[in-house]
Amino acid sequence: MKPGPAKFFLLISLWLAAASGSGEPAKTPRASKTKEVAPGVLQVGRINHPRITESSGIVASREYTGVFWTHNDGGGFKKQVLYAIKRDGKFVAEFRLTGALVQDWEDIAIDGEHHLFVGDIGNNNAARTQLAVYEVDEPDPKSSRTSVEIKRGWQLKFPQAPFDCESLFVWQGYGYLISKVFDGQRAEIYRFPLTEQKEPAVLELVIRLKIDSPVTGADISTDGKLLGLVAKSGGFVYRIEGDIPRAARKKPWQTKFSHQHIEACCFVPEGLLATAETREIYLFTDEAFHPSD
Repeated sequence: MKPGPAKFFLLISLWLAAASGSGEPAKTPRASKTKEVAPGVLQVGRINHPRITESSGIVASREYTGVFWTHNDGGGFKKQVLYAIKRDGKFVAEFRLTGALVQDWEDIAIDGEHHLFVGDIGNNNAARTQLAVYEVDEPDPKSSRTSVEIKRGWQLKFPQAPFDCESLFVWQGYGYLISKVFDGQRAEIYRFPLTEQKEPAVLELVIRLKIDSPVTGADISTDGKLLGLVAKSGGFVYRIEGDIPRAARKKPWQTKFSHQHIEACCFVPEGLLATAETREIYLFTDEAFHPSD
């Protein structure tokens, strides 16, 4: 008499368990959520919150392990929300930003003193004559609070003609912006002091970069040794050793990855993490992107 289907599968499971040296039936391995999308580029996650529709900036918390802060592109009351997510895109918490009306929130930055910096720096069609950056205290993602209040702000004027901007980082008492330019023009880095302000500060040109692809996000490693950028043509990293002007004299490492909606980046131990306005989360893994331990 032949065994029935149920008994047949039980016998197979027992045979596999014996072959593997285990007393438990063999388990089918789970498919990995990580996939390679280009040489040196992995997709490691996808933002799952329905209201995070255009992730435009991202930073890794230095206080709360595994937490990343992001926000939507744009301005107005509905978009003034700070979101905490995990590296794979899972939602953690959200906090409404109060104390100012943001016109075009394009990036977010972080310092070593538990502050986050809101980059109200977008300037489509060069229509704005001033930009703004705001400082908030980093909230506890597990807090029962529902909002974060702006503590300080800086109004910023252009040294010459207005330009668009989507990249912000802070380093040693200064905020840095990177111009977003087209038609083969070179991106430029500007700075302003993070001191108390009585009148708008004029942005100071620091350097012109050897990048002619529109820059959409930036981050500096915690130790200041690496400056990472994302652009429509991929990821770039400069080894600057804490000296921002050094980027003008150095050729960056580039990992090519054409993506029209990549918008933000931050350093993680495994490389440069990047988000797109289409919800994907990527990781640039080439050795050049790895911060020092």
